[in-house]
Amino acid sequence: MSGRIFDINLDMGEGYGNWRTCDDAAVMPLISTANIACGYHAGDPSIMRTTIELARQSNVSIGAHPGLPDLLGFGRRVIDVTPNDLYAYIVYQVGALQGFMTAAGLSLTHVKPHGAMFYVLRDPVLADAALDAVAAVAPGTSIYLAGPTGRELFATRAIARGIRICPEAYPDLEYTDDGSVIVQRHKKPVEPDLVYARVKEIITKKTLTTRTGKVLPMDVNNVCLHSDGPNVLEVIDAARRAIADCEMTLGSIAQH
Repeated sequence: MSGRIFDINLDMGEGYGNWRTCDDAAVMPLISTANIACGYHAGDPSIMRTTIELARQSNVSIGAHPGLPDLLGFGRRVIDVTPNDLYAYIVYQVGALQGFMTAAGLSLTHVKPHGAMFYVLRDPVLADAALDAVAAVAPGTSIYLAGPTGRELFATRAIARGIRICPEAYPDLEYTDDGSVIVQRHKKPVEPDLVYARVKEIITKKTLTTRTGKVLPMDVNNVCLHSDGPNVLEVIDAARRAIADCEMTLGSIAQH
């Protein structure tokens, strides 16, 4: 986290061929951790290689962002998979990114399931298959997971294997009152002031208040933002300002 009290990670490299969702070169210097698409929901070999180089130039930590084989639905449609298929999907995608990382002389820090893959990991058999895959192809890495609801089974199984779990919050997405993330098929602009307020609440109170007023527990040390949002630069700026303001406040309190 480079000495910061809070980390911003962003899903990156989410284009395909001539199609792009984000100006990765503009965004990369503004974040500390990148989750790079590995080809199934987005990304291709050239984009993976280019995004890794951008991250290297900005000293950004790199994680693999594997998804279900769903380019058309951007990996946000739940697909029935077998344990063998899920294992193969993760090994194939993380292994591809590992190849480019090795060529660049870099090391992978984490793996983060994308979109609907996170939902299939609520099944215990599929969770074990995914953990087997990560342990096989990326031993020693952490796994990033959304919170607070839906990660418990997977996180418990990962921790039992000695795999570090990094829970994260999504201040640019909506949550239901039971703590589930509302997955959008098509991203809409997010109010920067809302993101600023949510990030400050997460840091200072370890909670996140939904639009209906429900207060969710959110004990995390990083937030994930989404590069396919139409106003992603404004969203990142709001999150950065909130973190900086909290650092100043907490630093002042510590001095007294």
